[in-house]
Amino acid sequence: MNILWKLRGYIKMFSRQYIIAIIALQVVALLSLIPSWLIGRIIDSISANQLTMAYLLFHIGGIALSAIAMYGLRYVWQSQLYGASIAIAKVLRRDLFKKFSRLSPSFYSRRSTGDLMAHATNDLNAVEEATGMGVMTLVDSFIAGLTVIFGMIFIVSGELTAVALLPFPLLVYITKHYGTNLHKTFGRAQASFAHLNEEARETVSGIRAVRSHDIGQRQEQRFGKTLDETLEANFAVAKVDAAFAPTIQLIYGLSFVISLAYGAWLISHGQISIGLFTTFTLYLGQLLGPFLQFGWQFNVFQRGSTSWKRLEALFSEKEEVVEGTVTLPTDAKATVDINIVSFSYQNANRRALEHINMKVDEGGFVGITGPTGSGKSTLLQLILRQFELQNSSSISIDGHPVGSLTFHSLRSKMAWVPQKPFLFSGSIAENIALAKPDATEEQIKHVAEMAGIKSEIDAMPDGFNTQLREGGSNLSGGQRQRLTLARALLSDADILLLDDPFSALDIKTEVIVRRNLKANYSHKTMLLVTQRLPNLIEADRIFVLNEGQIEEQGSHHDLLANQGWYSMVYQRQSQLNTVIEDIPSESIQGSKSEGGSHA
Repeated sequence: MNILWKLRGYIKMFSRQYIIAIIALQVVALLSLIPSWLIGRIIDSISANQLTMAYLLFHIGGIALSAIAMYGLRYVWQSQLYGASIAIAKVLRRDLFKKFSRLSPSFYSRRSTGDLMAHATNDLNAVEEATGMGVMTLVDSFIAGLTVIFGMIFIVSGELTAVALLPFPLLVYITKHYGTNLHKTFGRAQASFAHLNEEARETVSGIRAVRSHDIGQRQEQRFGKTLDETLEANFAVAKVDAAFAPTIQLIYGLSFVISLAYGAWLISHGQISIGLFTTFTLYLGQLLGPFLQFGWQFNVFQRGSTSWKRLEALFSEKEEVVEGTVTLPTDAKATVDINIVSFSYQNANRRALEHINMKVDEGGFVGITGPTGSGKSTLLQLILRQFELQNSSSISIDGHPVGSLTFHSLRSKMAWVPQKPFLFSGSIAENIALAKPDATEEQIKHVAEMAGIKSEIDAMPDGFNTQLREGGSNLSGGQRQRLTLARALLSDADILLLDDPFSALDIKTEVIVRRNLKANYSHKTMLLVTQRLPNLIEADRIFVLNEGQIEEQGSHHDLLANQGWYSMVYQRQSQLNTVIEDIPSESIQGSKSEGGSHA
């Protein structure tokens, strides 16, 4: 039950609803004593041959009125209590989603999607049940149980009540034993469910690879094995669950037998009447519900406690990138100063970046290239503060350290086109306008034209209203890449961080898009990561990274003369430059003035 203490902050938010529910439960418990007491009085009057029609109708009316009152009050406490638990689950889901959105990429590299989804579904459901059904059974068993016991003591016999309750200490011991076992088995069951989730997600998301490599049968076997493990773990929980009710009923039955024997002895000695003993047995029958709930609440609380422990570990995850407090001035220049002493990923055996010094002037065009794994994408992510800087490194925008800036202030200054484009569910227009929801149709179409995809969208049956499947799977890789580029161009950001945005494009489309960028967006500061070196011919400065360090830097002509990696790769790709001459200048869409007004 320590879960309620841990969740006290959430419960306090809805304390009014809990108080109303508890008061209603208490009144219901008191009213529940009336029918049994009135039935005992009727039996005593029958035994004494004093029963009249008026007396009978009066007592039956009292039973009916108490039943109607209990009906109304039960509606009150259930609506208030379950309403509060649903509201707590809503707040928890909101907090969990907020936590997910603030954790850095390094966290997601350590945790599987299936595990996180299990947190957001099964674990939250178990916590919701603990704050709803768990609290209900706790309060109901405590209030109803104590109320009935007091009724047994003060209305019937304290001596008979003491005898009837003799077996119940055994109930507390056994329930605690079952609770400990349930905590262990349910924890294993939740972990196995997370594993099962991940197996299903991985197969569904990679279904094309599964089919193309003909490994469907292998995946089925893997899933079947995981399913068996999950079933076994849940069966262990079910076995502990199944033992609760029979154990409680056995102890309750023992109490009933003792009560009948001792009650008969008391009647034979004239210490209580038959009517009072009838009332007592009815009260004892009413105790079965609270004591069944007493055992069941341990089940609910243990499940909730196990799930909350898993959620607590998630909530306690340290946010590696801490938001700053400074707001970047609206007139701040789009200059970027980079000084990275060194940067390493967690548990990596080598440094991802080292001794990186760059300065990008406002409106400047800087190219970043180098072999695969040289740290190019990492550099852009550090500028965006996807990871925290290390070892006295610094990155600043117009002299303002990025670590001191609010996330909104920093990221509204920049537009990022990731190496692997990601599209959300919704229409094409909604995806382009993601960073600028109030964009006009004209603005959306303009940036689509700049990204070289407008004609392809217009050719679709629903045009810009075409609905995208998960991850944009109904589009080609090049189309997804250009939609992501159009999204970045539509934003009001002054700095464009382009991480290999042309890798999925054919050469002709690539040249058209590049020329559109030059003609319409040259006023923006641009950092372009690419391995297609013709894209960097007009860059103000080019940096060649190798194993996390700057190996070469300079203009295109400087690097050609240097006869290093850049020169060697460029010569291999140089034959592709002839394509540029075949593309007429009319293919360039828009003008610089148009781009300024729309972007």
